[in-house]
Amino acid sequence: MPDTQTKPAPPPAPYPPGYYGYDDEDEISLVDLFMVLLKRKWLIIGLVFLTGVAAVLISLSMTNIYRSDATILPREETQSSASAISSALGGLGGMVVGQLGLGGAGSLERLEVILRSRYLAQRVIETYDLMPKLFPDRWDESAKQWKKTKWFGLREIGPPTMQDGIKQLTENIMTVTPDVKKGTLKIGLLHGTPTTAKDFVDYYLIQMSETMREVVMHDAAENMRFLNEQLERTTDPLLKVKIYDMLAKEIEKDTFARAQKYFGFFVPDPPLAPDLDKKAKPKRALICILSVMVAFFVAVFLAFFLEYVGRLKKDDPDRYQQLKDAMRLRRRKSR
Repeated sequence: MPDTQTKPAPPPAPYPPGYYGYDDEDEISLVDLFMVLLKRKWLIIGLVFLTGVAAVLISLSMTNIYRSDATILPREETQSSASAISSALGGLGGMVVGQLGLGGAGSLERLEVILRSRYLAQRVIETYDLMPKLFPDRWDESAKQWKKTKWFGLREIGPPTMQDGIKQLTENIMTVTPDVKKGTLKIGLLHGTPTTAKDFVDYYLIQMSETMREVVMHDAAENMRFLNEQLERTTDPLLKVKIYDMLAKEIEKDTFARAQKYFGFFVPDPPLAPDLDKKAKPKRALICILSVMVAFFVAVFLAFFLEYVGRLKKDDPDRYQQLKDAMRLRRRKSR
């Protein structure tokens, strides 16, 4: 029996033929956008020009900052020196070198921790009286005292404290960059005077070495005091021999600590005072280029916004009034 059931008719198309989801009236034309830019060209040119001039003037008024740096290598990397001392001292020297790492080797992580410590920063500041150099704008060199400054002209600010100096030194002008692959550590200091930047690096290297040296020498002195006390109490000859061997190690430790210029590390690349034309910052060309680019995009946005406001005022006065009311600053109430 033939199937007489008819198929349902397909539903009508939701959109008329030729419709692609937008109207021609809603299409944004690049020509229209370009015409808006041409219409507001003097606004764009003026804003970009003024910003460029201001960036040049501001960058030229900035103080040149110079950077001096040094490369540090932990003492444990010098195997040739360790072998030489070991052979010179014999078996005892080999034990001392192996135990001490050539008189106090410092690992890369240990050196980095010491360099970044607040204790070392405070020691450098106090030893070399660096507070005036850390805050030159607030120091009166002729009167040898701190200037009386006010915060926005309201309240007087006292002289900078040691915490301010530590923060200025460790966070703003000092950089510590470890290189794990090469096993080196680079310390850099920034300052407005090239020689002062070099001096800051030297101060840090000296005080870091002295800090590590004092720790080892203090421990050696305490150990020698304890061993000498044990010698006076001990009557066993064999035990005395062992104590003498331990005492010799502490003496060697103290000797190594006193002999080295930089204890625990050496400096293959010492700091240098940079030339006057080798400033680290400001990057004046970069500042000017970025300022002009930002000003251009701000000017383009402002041009489109003003065009939108102008059309809104003409086509939809009520909505324009709402926008105007929303952007209007509140007037101060009359007293």
